[in-house]
Amino acid sequence: MSGRMRRRLACIALALLASGAAGAQGAATPAAAPSSAPSEAERLVFMHEHLGAQRQPRELRYAYVADAAGQPQVTDHAVLQLANDAAGHCCQVHGDYLSGPLAVNLPDIPEAKSNPVLLYFLEGEVRLLQRTTNGQAAHFRRRIRQALADTATVSDSTVQWGGRSVPAKTVRVAPFVDDPFRNRFEDQAGTEYSFVLADAVPGGVYAMSATVPPKPGGTAPLARRSLTIEEAK
Repeated sequence: MSGRMRRRLACIALALLASGAAGAQGAATPAAAPSSAPSEAERLVFMHEHLGAQRQPRELRYAYVADAAGQPQVTDHAVLQLANDAAGHCCQVHGDYLSGPLAVNLPDIPEAKSNPVLLYFLEGEVRLLQRTTNGQAAHFRRRIRQALADTATVSDSTVQWGGRSVPAKTVRVAPFVDDPFRNRFEDQAGTEYSFVLADAVPGGVYAMSATVPPKPGGTAPLARRSLTIEEAK
């Protein structure tokens, strides 16, 4: 794939996060490319070809776990179905992301190279913030997108896969710590998002999480939501 096409697909991914309403098929006019080069975090999350060499498995399953102080644990699943196009190239992606009020429905994505489970997770987080704070989804999307460009950190790490330790990259970002409107959702303003990416893992994405830190003087997080690759078929 050419660098121009990779850039175009990254712009579509950013447009998805920016609008939450358009799918890759509907983004006939992708967002304009930023004037400066993308950050390493943006490249890893939106531009890296997580699915670039994917042939098998045809299904990726992720386990979702949500813990919150004083509430019962919530568990669910996300499934990505990967299909070849008419020429036998991967991947056309259909996602079934969580269920009930947590479900996120996005249009199928043709010719996907980056793993759209990252977009599903982020969109689910944005909608959760909107429901629980009465804030505007567009504001939360914009803050996440900008923080990935400006303040996210990237570190080397490892994960266990296939009975061995494999290299990974961990992207961390806290989009709302300097939000001028954080007083409107103070309990959640410190939320940190983490993305663990490993090429050796099918689909290139090992885990994602959102952690709400404890209140001053506390020790346990107020909430933690995670999505981790579960099995490959």
